[in-house]
Amino acid sequence: MECMDYQRLINRLHDGELPSEDSGRVFLHLSACAECRDFYSGLRILDSAMNRLADHLPSEDELRSTPPPIAFQPRHWWNRQVSLRLPVLALLLCAIAVSLFMLIPGTSLFRSPESIYVTRLPAVVIEASAAPSQPIH
Repeated sequence: MECMDYQRLINRLHDGELPSEDSGRVFLHLSACAECRDFYSGLRILDSAMNRLADHLPSEDELRSTPPPIAFQPRHWWNRQVSLRLPVLALLLCAIAVSLFMLIPGTSLFRSPESIYVTRLPAVVIEASAAPSQPIH
């Protein structure tokens, strides 16, 4: 068997699930293999650390006696902090848009009023003459 197989058996031995006839074979391998001895000692160190951690956990009575956490209360939009990046960026984009609009010929907002020239034409009079024998209706 390889060390990987023995390490599976060592896990079972540590958990108390290994039959007694296999445990003798595992202990014999542990006496000869330094890698598996380190693995087994690491399991024992981890187990003792978990037990020490469990001693510091609060009991169920202590957990029940603690007050419930404060519920999250959303803040109104007028009380929230506003980053200045977005408003400054918006103003910058508006300034760029207005300047581009003013650069386009004929679309200036501040252009001078256009002049309108009116030409007076001489009055043209059209006269019609009718023969006296025919009345005009």
